[in-house]
Amino acid sequence: MNYDYLFTKNDTVCYRILSEFNVRTDFTITKSDLGDIFDLTYYQFHKYFDQINTDLAAVSKGTPCYIDEAPNSSWKAFGLNTFTLQKIALVYLNRSPFMMALEYQFFYDNLHTKREFITANYLSSSVFYRALESLERTLKKHHFYQPSSLFSDQEFTIRLHLFQLYYTMYNSVSEPFESINDLIAAVIQQIYHVLPVEVGPTSETKLSTFLRIWLLRIFNQHEITDDALVQIKLDDRGKQLFESLKTLFADQITLSSTEFNYLYNFLISQGYLGSKIQNQTASSFPSVVQLSKQFMDGILHENVLVDTKLMNTDKLWSRLLQIHLQFTTFYIEPTTFINPNQMKFFSDLYPTFDIAIRKMIGSLQQRTDLHLTSDMAVNLYFSYMFALINSIPPELMKDQVHICVDFSEGSLYTDYVIQSLDSFNHAHLIIDKVVKPETDIYISDFHSPKVKQPQIIWQDPPTAPDWAELADTILATKHAKLIEFYPNAQPFWGGDSSNEK
Repeated sequence: MNYDYLFTKNDTVCYRILSEFNVRTDFTITKSDLGDIFDLTYYQFHKYFDQINTDLAAVSKGTPCYIDEAPNSSWKAFGLNTFTLQKIALVYLNRSPFMMALEYQFFYDNLHTKREFITANYLSSSVFYRALESLERTLKKHHFYQPSSLFSDQEFTIRLHLFQLYYTMYNSVSEPFESINDLIAAVIQQIYHVLPVEVGPTSETKLSTFLRIWLLRIFNQHEITDDALVQIKLDDRGKQLFESLKTLFADQITLSSTEFNYLYNFLISQGYLGSKIQNQTASSFPSVVQLSKQFMDGILHENVLVDTKLMNTDKLWSRLLQIHLQFTTFYIEPTTFINPNQMKFFSDLYPTFDIAIRKMIGSLQQRTDLHLTSDMAVNLYFSYMFALINSIPPELMKDQVHICVDFSEGSLYTDYVIQSLDSFNHAHLIIDKVVKPETDIYISDFHSPKVKQPQIIWQDPPTAPDWAELADTILATKHAKLIEFYPNAQPFWGGDSSNEK
């Protein structure tokens, strides 16, 4: 999610210019293009050029990072990457008056007066009051208070969106609210005592950020309501963690069962406590079960599988429960897997999956209780696609491609090529050593007049163009099968995923 609406006007333009560089393979933009995109005057060109270079120098210690102007009136970025862009975004966020106003309003307004907060943070009174006055209007304009899950509780929504903001902007760069680092470390240590497995750095960052928002909201006397989430019956691990956290917080707050239930729901939905309890909890949410059943029914009745009776539905059902539990509760606005251009690769390889997923997302976009943004729709597309790829074996797919590998050198070379084809195992390939009626592609070192199917001839170990030819043939075969099963289908996900609400 893009939070540059919280930046100052000048910083917003600088950030968007840098973002434009970062999506170009040559990191070059003509000044004419910049002028058209950002409507810049001659004075602004110089101002933003100098400002961007000053900001890049401040965050790129050790590795030079800057933009330069070429004689052909274009700007080129050097040393710029996604991590540098993340660091720049955090600089812009933290020097914005909006950010100080936001932190006061959501984390300190019941603990300190405005005057105390201004004095403690060395703020300009006039700037702070102006920011505070316009903050609410800005947040409403960008749907900050609009639920992005199926839970409409206002405190749940505020916490979720604060979590999304801080996780997106601070992730991998720094930690917010460093004054409570020791407390957060102690809480995480208690949580780790009950986790079934170790967690990686990304999961720890996510947990740390969530805990900071959770505790600061409680400290500021904003507690979750009793009916915000399903009440989970605590297992032994839950009871142990509840008691240890009550003891840890005893000098600061009284940890209620409602607040602990909120924390425990988060740990479960994000998979910290393992898939078994995650699936059990998901099954207690009617909305999660309904969405999972809807998707499962679509797959089973969409003419995708050779025989639905042969499918082990438990594996896919488990993954669908996990996807929909996260989607309807603690959904983190995605910053990755949101590029619609990358979907073409998957729609080409898995056209029948693509059709089923498109129908599901289309139905979700029609619901008034789900606010499915374009980024969310694309991210959900990838989640569904990966769940299907990892749950349904190639031999059950109607769009499977049968390839016969038959080399005159005998089994040694034939087996080598078959093993090499493992790199295409994500394309629903079935490999045979003899030609069968269902054979779609024939690979050999000599053309055979007896074979009517498309033939790929490799007289030497295959080169990159050889593999490209095979890939193109596989895709052509898949699309021919797609037309056979779905005469009116489009080969690429062309639906409108921009249902911004």
